[in-house]
Amino acid sequence: MKVQTTYHTYCRRMALIVIFSLCMLWPAVSAFAQKFSAIASAKEVPQNYTFEITYSLENGDLQKFIPPKMEGFDVYGPAQSTNVSIINGRMSKSVSYTYTLQPKKQGEFTIPPATAIVNNKEMKSNPLVVKVLAPQKKPQQSAAQDPFDAFRQQQRSQPNSEEEIERYAQKNMFVRVAPSKTSLYEGDQLTLTYKLYFRVQFQSLQATKTPSYNGFLSEEFKLPERHPEDEPPIEEYNGKKYYVQEFKRVALFPNKTGKIQIEPIELNGVILVEVMDPFFNNPFFNTLEPYEYKFKSNAVEIEVKPLPEKNKPAAFSGAVGKFAFEAQYDKEKGKVGEPLTLTVKYTGTGNLKLITAPKLTFPEVFEAYEPKVKDDYANNGSVVSGAKTFTYTLIPQDGGVFKMPAYEFAYFDTEKKDYVKFTLPEKTITVEGKAKLSENVVAFFKREKEDRPKGIYGIRKQYVSHKDFAGSPMFWVLSGLPLTLLLLAFVFRKRDYSDADMLAMRRGKANKVALKRMAAAKKLLQQQQKEPFYNEVIRALWEYLSDKLLIPQSELSKENIADKLRLKAVAEDKIAALTDTLDTCEEALFSPLDKEKAMLSTYERAIDCIVGFEEHLKNEKKGHA
Repeated sequence: MKVQTTYHTYCRRMALIVIFSLCMLWPAVSAFAQKFSAIASAKEVPQNYTFEITYSLENGDLQKFIPPKMEGFDVYGPAQSTNVSIINGRMSKSVSYTYTLQPKKQGEFTIPPATAIVNNKEMKSNPLVVKVLAPQKKPQQSAAQDPFDAFRQQQRSQPNSEEEIERYAQKNMFVRVAPSKTSLYEGDQLTLTYKLYFRVQFQSLQATKTPSYNGFLSEEFKLPERHPEDEPPIEEYNGKKYYVQEFKRVALFPNKTGKIQIEPIELNGVILVEVMDPFFNNPFFNTLEPYEYKFKSNAVEIEVKPLPEKNKPAAFSGAVGKFAFEAQYDKEKGKVGEPLTLTVKYTGTGNLKLITAPKLTFPEVFEAYEPKVKDDYANNGSVVSGAKTFTYTLIPQDGGVFKMPAYEFAYFDTEKKDYVKFTLPEKTITVEGKAKLSENVVAFFKREKEDRPKGIYGIRKQYVSHKDFAGSPMFWVLSGLPLTLLLLAFVFRKRDYSDADMLAMRRGKANKVALKRMAAAKKLLQQQQKEPFYNEVIRALWEYLSDKLLIPQSELSKENIADKLRLKAVAEDKIAALTDTLDTCEEALFSPLDKEKAMLSTYERAIDCIVGFEEHLKNEKKGHA
């Protein structure tokens, strides 16, 4: 389909006649001067018309041409041409670049000079001024208005039809999709390369429909950038040479078996078709006209074979390609509460995204966190390759000698067409020291005397260490036993009353104390004091829940808290949010996190937990009342 009709065609043709006549009549001179100029086919043009600008260099060795910025116009081209003439035995040469411009809006526009590098020197063309008018209806010329019309009718050939242009475009511009293989195993990689073959000039090209790649996991490659002045490579196809431009490259990993059809990519472009001038009927005066061209690539069929069942290891989880595996602990000896790390790394070619974290069961004495994952992929070639690393942080809570678990990794090797297995053997880790609460947990319960009434948390147990019984505290206790028995009933009744009163007081102050802790945590957040901040947040949460749910210190754990909250009909997502916040605080004390963002997020989640639990428990109390 033709895009636009060039305005002032008649004026341009007459100008060409004059230029051609002058060239034929111009007298010979001893030398030809160099000249770099610009000419527009129209000085005024309606907005719905196109016009042309031609930059010409005469009698010079053009090394580089730099067009100006043509703001306010859609620019197509350039079309390049070279003309050589001989006058009285002397030869002259000219090179021209022609652009087709479509105005975007009305107004007067100045197009700056173009630049040409000639014989290592810079030359500038003249600037151009073009006035864009309001859109106009294209005029119909009558015989009376055009004295050459009768002559044209005799000389004019029939214009190219839409069908002829379509056939011409199909022969000279198309897309080929080439798969790296058409038969492969499930999970193996194939690469699709999309190349544009062309022997015509084109102004624009865009994809209107891309394949969905159903039945595959896909990953697009980054293509190397080509310098705009570099000519595209030339390839021969079906006995003809074409310029070739690769514009898309995709890695595909089939996730099902059988024959899979990959649909074509569909494109829409604007090509420049050479049209013979009806006035001259001479190739010298041919023009390039833009035409819209819609086309699509070939479809591709892929046969996917199932992986063999023979020799398939129990450890195989779907990895296909070519991989190496390594795993190591950062130390073999450590101390209680001192973190150690296990690093598991996979490298090679294949779909590394399908490799998941190893499922390892560590001894219960080790507090283990979810592994940190690091992806390091290279996708700027023709295969996906790189590394994937999992790092586990382990904190021993007791001393001793421990056997760390073995681990097996298996993958299907596409070159060997068989399974390959790697093994991480058992590892012995020696931990020095005795079981103790980690420092951050001790801080949860370490309260100043003035902040912790003794009756709330019970009386601490003490053991008698005196060898002599007479005169010891135990001696006097037993001596006063009869009197104690006489007062037992009264004391028992009073103690029941006192405990009930203390429990009510403990519940009532829980929210106040927790928010006081969070206020202190906010100050630490503003000061970016990481360790004190996380300790304060954990103390606020643990003390609030201990007081509110009446859980003794000795029984305080995430599991017990979760059970108590479920009995109170607290939603599971709120319980999960609490557990996640506590885990984040504990992990932050032993491993680096994104300091500012992690602290702010933790603070906000802790406040939400406390306020949410308080509202829920108050509503529950009202319901029971």
